[in-house]
Amino acid sequence: MRLFAIIMLMLGLVAIHGQARQAENSADIDNSSIQAPEKKIIPPKMLNLQLIHVFRPEYADAEFTEEARAKKINGRCLISFTMDVNGMPQEIKPVRCSDPSFAESSVVSVAKYRFKPATTEDGDPVDYHESVEIDFVMDDSSDPVAPIRHVFSTPPGVTSSDPGADGVYPLTYLAAPPTMTKFFDEGYGVAAFNSPEGNGSCDIVVTISATGKASNPVVTHCERPALETPAVQSLLKSKYKPGSVNGKAVPMRASIHLEYDDTSSSK
Repeated sequence: MRLFAIIMLMLGLVAIHGQARQAENSADIDNSSIQAPEKKIIPPKMLNLQLIHVFRPEYADAEFTEEARAKKINGRCLISFTMDVNGMPQEIKPVRCSDPSFAESSVVSVAKYRFKPATTEDGDPVDYHESVEIDFVMDDSSDPVAPIRHVFSTPPGVTSSDPGADGVYPLTYLAAPPTMTKFFDEGYGVAAFNSPEGNGSCDIVVTISATGKASNPVVTHCERPALETPAVQSLLKSKYKPGSVNGKAVPMRASIHLEYDDTSSSK
């Protein structure tokens, strides 16, 4: 039985530093309290693991537990930690795991990491916060299913239940809403899983035709820009039962809220 781990460092890393604040009005500046602009931080470099996406089994440092083997499931964990000035991982915590059985092995794996520490432009080492995704893949096992919730609601700004000039009705309390019969995940689940800020929610207004096809997406909110494209593509690919008015299927404009529901994940 083959198994391997995939380790992916997250982008947008943040150095743990105080941030110099600029006054909005130069007339109010007290020159004695002016701080120099914060210096650029040079990211850390991993020392003991080659950053390739797929490790051969003999090099995989994150191991399947007996529980995960018994369940015959693949999985992933998002782990946060701080690299100290010596390049050692500290405060290692699971942000979320697709199954709790992967949490302990992921934490143990991250604890083995060693880094050349992050530094300022002057070469002074600094603490640095990092998030890392560890994917567990085993042949003849099923991939994790992203627990994605969706909710239909009235689009923003709607003040009338009448159809527009194009014959499209807005979703209001007078109409029977469309329903999603099949969700096709086009990368939204993974992108939302890797959102340390929250559950990776997005709100997108779409038109559901009288035959159940989605079109004309408009993103009104996403927690991160990287979520927008996979969220839109997922909704356009998904299948729907159309909304109706007085029992007749009609094209309908509705807002769909997508959210990665990690209520069962490890914290």
